[in-house]
Amino acid sequence: MSLHVEVDRDRCLGAGQCSFLAPETFDIDDDMKVVVLEGGGDADDAIRAAAEACPNRVITLTETEDPA
Repeated sequence: MSLHVEVDRDRCLGAGQCSFLAPETFDIDDDMKVVVLEGGGDADDAIRAAAEACPNRVITLTETEDPA
């Protein structure tokens, strides 16, 4: 299983907890909005913690099956 990450940039407050907790997966851009980095290398636990720490709950995680 792997995590699929989606963000709602329109609701993002730019607080930055996500990029602090999972810096290989999330960043804050020049507009002070979250972006998902290509090929994020953080552990699933770090990504889950980042999503839970988001004050506006703009990060959605979905578990997907790895291709065979």
